[in-house]
Amino acid sequence: MPTNIEWTDLTDNIIRAKVGGWWCQKISEGCKNCYSERLNQNSFFGGNKQPYSGQPPELVLDTEAIRKWGFQRKPKKHFVSSMTDVFGEWVPRFWQHEMLDGMFAAPLQTFQILTKRPEIMFSSVAEWLDSQELDKLPSNIWVGTSIENSRTLEERSQFLAQIPVDIRFWSVEPLLEDLGDVSPYLNQVQWLICGGESGPNSRPCHIEWLESIVQQCHVAKTPVFVKQLGANAIFDQQRFKTRDKKGGGIEEFPQHLQVREFPFSVRE
Repeated sequence: MPTNIEWTDLTDNIIRAKVGGWWCQKISEGCKNCYSERLNQNSFFGGNKQPYSGQPPELVLDTEAIRKWGFQRKPKKHFVSSMTDVFGEWVPRFWQHEMLDGMFAAPLQTFQILTKRPEIMFSSVAEWLDSQELDKLPSNIWVGTSIENSRTLEERSQFLAQIPVDIRFWSVEPLLEDLGDVSPYLNQVQWLICGGESGPNSRPCHIEWLESIVQQCHVAKTPVFVKQLGANAIFDQQRFKTRDKKGGGIEEFPQHLQVREFPFSVRE
C-alpha cells in the first residue's frame, strides 16, 4: 500500500490477524507509545482492538502479496512490515523463509526489513542462505534494526552487523536519549534513519541529539535520513514548535538537519 513514511514507497503488511488488524509484542522502551498498536485499537483503520501484549491471536501470512512481488515491473521500495515485526518469536520460521523467497524472486524491487529482534533475523537469515546455497542476501534486500537508546544500540547492533548483506541500516526512532559517540559502529551500517517520537504522550527528543548523529554520519560518510523532529522536540532546553504535529515538515527543520539521504545503491 502507498504510505506516508518518508523513506519508503510502499508498506507491505504480509502478516495479519485472521480476525482483521494486526498484532505485535512490545519488547523495549521504544515500543511504549507504539503507533501500530494505536492504529490497531481503531476499527476505522481496520484494527482488531487487541493490545500488543499477551498471547497472539491466530495470524495469517499473505502469500498472494508475496507472490505478486515477482510480477511488479516498476521498481519500488517496500517496507515489510510496518505493523508488526516479521522476525518476532511468534512468527513461524518458514513464514520468514517464504518472505525471503518472494523477495529473491523479485529483483526489481527493494525490500526494507526492520526488526527489534536482530538475533532472530540473524539466525533465520543464516538458515535461509544455507538452503539457497548463498553467501549473502541478494542486493535488493536491506536489513535494519530499531535503536532508541544506548542499551539497544549495544544489544542490537552486534547481531545486525553479523548478517551478510550489502545494506544494513538503523532506524534510530524514537530517539529517547543522547547516544553519544556512535562513530565506532558506523562502519557496520550503510544507512541511518533518525527522528523523534510522534503521537500522544510523545517523549522529548532534543535536537542536539539529532545534530550529533547527523554530524557523525557526515564524518563517516554514512548516508543519513532525518525523518522527523518529533511532536515534543526540544532545542536549547526549550520546546521547538513546528506546524507539523509530528515535527515531520522538513522545511521546518534547522537547516543542517534538512538531510534525507539514501544508500548509494537505491533504485529510483
